[in-house]
Amino acid sequence: MKNECLTPWVKFIWQLNAENADFHYKLLPTDCIDIVLNLKSDIVYETDSGKIVAPPFHINGLRSKPSFIRQNGDAFIFGISFHSYGLFPFVRKPLKCLQDEVVDLREMSLELEQKFTSAVSGANSEEIIKSIEHALISELVADPNFLREVPLINDYLTIADDVTVKDFCEQQAINIKTFERKVLFYTGFTPKLLRNIKRFQMASNQLSHQRITNLVEIAYNNNFTDQTHFIKDFRRFSGVAPRAFQMEKISVKENVTYTYF
Repeated sequence: MKNECLTPWVKFIWQLNAENADFHYKLLPTDCIDIVLNLKSDIVYETDSGKIVAPPFHINGLRSKPSFIRQNGDAFIFGISFHSYGLFPFVRKPLKCLQDEVVDLREMSLELEQKFTSAVSGANSEEIIKSIEHALISELVADPNFLREVPLINDYLTIADDVTVKDFCEQQAINIKTFERKVLFYTGFTPKLLRNIKRFQMASNQLSHQRITNLVEIAYNNNFTDQTHFIKDFRRFSGVAPRAFQMEKISVKENVTYTYF
């Protein structure tokens, strides 16, 4: 990220540019919410519910299960990856509707959709990125309640895995139902599911990038109860067992060249 005022909310802005693309990759559960600005050939998502031809400007919400993405033809895409709670101050709507969903951006924010349409008309990628940042900044409204509650969410996501939601709320002297409701409102997922997805991401990164083969070691490193618990949880989020996962092409983000900003 280049603009510091976006850093608390946006992880990064990325660009994908490819000619005669033939992408068909798995999308794994992630703690990011993406706004995707697709300027060329259609993106098709394949989910349990069937195939979805995504609108050119769409939101890919938090995922709790794997899906697939397909794109054929020229690809020219800009994307904004938000922290799990990072999209809220730009759309200011409850995000439960984004659970495992692909949603037309204009349904969440017509203002952002219109500003991004203007932003991507730039002459080059650098100019477009700057215009995207300006569009985001112009729509950023973080009210005091949100700013007070976000650190609690972040603290919960970074504490030790053996601290339950109940334990955390008791430590922070907040009502557990209130905390769960706020997290669901700002992210679209429950606190427990968010942290389980974060743990899955860490384990899947070890399998795919560090190429660790000892499943007991991975289970231990990521605070799973045991290897059986790890395998069961991993299959839930990835759709396959850990060994099969290592043989797959992981996702579009690991298998094409991106430019990150």
